Amino acid sequence: MINYKSIADSIHKYIDFPENFYFDIIDTPEFQRLRRLEQLGGVSASYPSATHSRFIHSLGAFHIANRIGNSLQKKYPSRVTNSDIQLASTTALIHDVGHGPFSHMFEDTIKLLCNNSNGNDCFTKYEAFIRHENITEQIVRSDNSEIAIILEREGFDRKKMANLVLGRSVNDKPFLNQIIASQLDADSLDYLMRDSMATGVSFGLYNLERLFAMLEISKDGDLVVREKGLQSTEQVVIALYMQFTRVYFHKTVRCWEYMMKLFIAQLLQQIEEDKKIHVLPFIREFAENPNWETLIPLTDDIMYTQLHLSSRKETNDEFIRQLAGDILHRKLYKSIPLTEDMAHNVHENQDKINFIVRKNGYPTNSWIVDHFGSRYYDPDKAFKILIKMKNGDIKQISEVSEVVASLSKPKFNNLLIFPAKCRNEITDLIKTISK
Repeated sequence: MINYKSIADSIHKYIDFPENFYFDIIDTPEFQRLRRLEQLGGVSASYPSATHSRFIHSLGAFHIANRIGNSLQKKYPSRVTNSDIQLASTTALIHDVGHGPFSHMFEDTIKLLCNNSNGNDCFTKYEAFIRHENITEQIVRSDNSEIAIILEREGFDRKKMANLVLGRSVNDKPFLNQIIASQLDADSLDYLMRDSMATGVSFGLYNLERLFAMLEISKDGDLVVREKGLQSTEQVVIALYMQFTRVYFHKTVRCWEYMMKLFIAQLLQQIEEDKKIHVLPFIREFAENPNWETLIPLTDDIMYTQLHLSSRKETNDEFIRQLAGDILHRKLYKSIPLTEDMAHNVHENQDKINFIVRKNGYPTNSWIVDHFGSRYYDPDKAFKILIKMKNGDIKQISEVSEVVASLSKPKFNNLLIFPAKCRNEITDLIKTISK
């Protein structure tokens, strides 16, 4: 008889874990650091209650993957094995261990750093950190990580687990890929509900139990949703759209995150150039030798400590000192939304903006046209959301849902972000060049 331990959770009420190796994984340094990584990066700058961690989200992803696996096994006992369920739920548990400080924001920080540097050496040095899944793969396949040692001890195929995290097909059971890395996976099913609850908005709420009941496996091994569950599935895509447009892409969030990305990128660049700045040893070690092991000590709290250090002690780089102080005291950059034509005009007149920011004491990289967007359902992705029609035909959700079809087109935004001190002059310039 298997004994279970229950962890109380605000979303799923209780998350049940068998009393075996799962707690060995949870107690590793690689997994425990997730307690100190905020799930939503800079979202708390606008939604103060959004301070939940990657740790609890990972437990939630385990819970959903386990629930999906057990639900499918009851329907298909000869096709879904206990090993399948264990593989999927364990992979879901560890899928985020490769995240850097402030989660996805750190990936964008590396892109910003390398885009602002000269040559391709930066991309070569930091290539793996542009996607956190690459670092998760390294942790899972390394012989030096405690997670990998436990997985090896328990007989897991670590290469297969890494491929699941990376979204690569692993065998003749594509439903395993769909549980881990698809447009209807355990990751998104947890974070949409969790982020919605934490931010205090209702956009991410949908009927999870109904969705479990509607899941089936096709003859080809794909995860499909019965047509009766179409509305519940539409709610997931709509929730994704609402969360991105109202929460993740909030202008205040984008401004805070740009400042923090710029701060971290400046630190790494100054270390690379051997400038004499005040920097914590953990950050210097990562900059000098970036790999998964030097990433492990880098958490949100380390970066906040560096903000305090830079704002109080930095004497050799005024921009780093000023950035740190402004972030800590929430003196955030300002923004102006731009149409595509306006964004083009800004790029044509970037010398004028450079002149304004320099005149006000800022370097030219202190402003940016933040170009961002999302495709809330992508019909071209490998693992699609499939609907099983009443007549047995299987179609993509965008073929049977007008709502999802309308959200399948790429949506892009342009936001001009700049120091608050330059607000009046840049606003006047934008009005002039937009006529």
